[in-house]
Amino acid sequence: MKKPTYRLLLTALLALCLAGCAGLTASLVETPNATSSSAAIISTAQPTPNIDRALTLTLWLPPQFDPSSGSLAASMLQNRLEEFTGQHPQVIIHTRIKEESGAGGLLESLKRAQNAAPLALPDVSLIPVGLLPQAAAAGVLHAQERLSSELGSNDWYPFAVALATVDEQRYGLPFVADGLVAAHRTTAISQVPPTWVRLMDTRIALGFAAADPQARFTLLQLMSLPTGANEPAITDRNLLEVFDFYATGQARNVFPFWLTQYQSNEQTWQAFSEGRLPMVTAWTSQVFANRQTEISGAALPTQNGQPFTLVRGWVWGVTTQNPERAALASELIEFLSTPEFLAQYSAAASMLPPRPSSLAAWAPDSNQALASQLVNNARPLPDQETLERWGVALSEAVVAVLKQEMTATDAAESLSGVFVP
Repeated sequence: MKKPTYRLLLTALLALCLAGCAGLTASLVETPNATSSSAAIISTAQPTPNIDRALTLTLWLPPQFDPSSGSLAASMLQNRLEEFTGQHPQVIIHTRIKEESGAGGLLESLKRAQNAAPLALPDVSLIPVGLLPQAAAAGVLHAQERLSSELGSNDWYPFAVALATVDEQRYGLPFVADGLVAAHRTTAISQVPPTWVRLMDTRIALGFAAADPQARFTLLQLMSLPTGANEPAITDRNLLEVFDFYATGQARNVFPFWLTQYQSNEQTWQAFSEGRLPMVTAWTSQVFANRQTEISGAALPTQNGQPFTLVRGWVWGVTTQNPERAALASELIEFLSTPEFLAQYSAAASMLPPRPSSLAAWAPDSNQALASQLVNNARPLPDQETLERWGVALSEAVVAVLKQEMTATDAAESLSGVFVP
């Protein structure tokens, strides 16, 4: 009888143990507060999300802004991007380089991705301002209230606000700009004459790309002239004045006929660098990056002597269609647009900053002095489609005048009505 009694006792004890465990389990389930709040604390206390929950922001950039190119400005941009991810540990930033034009260029790639694979669209794109209207019209660029509000502050130059604006809608934040100026060798001419009349008196050649298919130097001269409130941007009267300027310059060797061989600023800058031209139209980026002490920069001559320039620029825009990603993309754009960073980056990149506070932080040298002259007297170049529509006709007329194949009057009349909106 002892063995059965022992077995019964063991079975009873085991049953009591299981019942106690079940009761303990039930008490845990039925007591919600302590256990669930502890789980929440543990969950939120993790410092870094798992890598599979990380968010990748994709940036498309033109080649000259490649953060891995090795230049000082590139290193600054790379460090700034890393600083952003340091503040947002769940974010990974991936950059892709896209040419500004062509079949595989930035705008065409955005259009193709939008139509075929919207999820492949970048979150942020640095868009050349000449393509901004096309990007907005194609729906690949999305205005953000947050960025529009930021651009409404007083710390932006008027030209910078214009860079990011299409049909009164603001589409992002300006990054940097590049303006047309004059470069000269002080050994050949001590300073650039401020007016057309004084330039003619020097009888010293001012090189410009007369055959430029976008006619940027000619557009600068035309757009620096006053027009009436209801007149087009370029009037027949102003055309005649500019072509008279060219005809007089050709006669006095200020604009010799052989300038018609140049089609770009890069070609005229090369001639200037080799000593074949004493004075030349250039970009501020070319002048500011120069380290030769005998080369200096100045505003280009205008009819009335007031400094004026046309600028090309680049604008950070949101190109993702996802609202949540767009919010983070806007935050990144703001982070890349602070006055302190733009001051450092624009100086390193030899570009014009879009913000007064950024230019004020530059070293007080000749570059800052020239930039200060230009930024309050600058306008954006016309967009790419407008340049293509106006430029060829203008450059053909300029070439004809410099080769004495057409009078100033005939040249102006040949373009009558071209610039009416």
